[in-house]
Amino acid sequence: MGLFKRNKEKENQTKCDECGLECHDPERLKRHTKKAHGNIPEKKLDPNSGAGGTW
Repeated sequence: MGLFKRNKEKENQTKCDECGLECHDPERLKRHTKKAHGNIPEKKLDPNSGAGGTW
């Protein structure tokens, strides 16, 4: 059935599927993927907030 098998190929992968970056370690690739391709919303400036501006 294969319910509890690990995907060894995916676990030992060192090339990013998103951008093609080649990492030297699978753990490094996991960190790269999380940081570079994670769903982190960008901070947007609120024009109505009183604390802001370029000065």
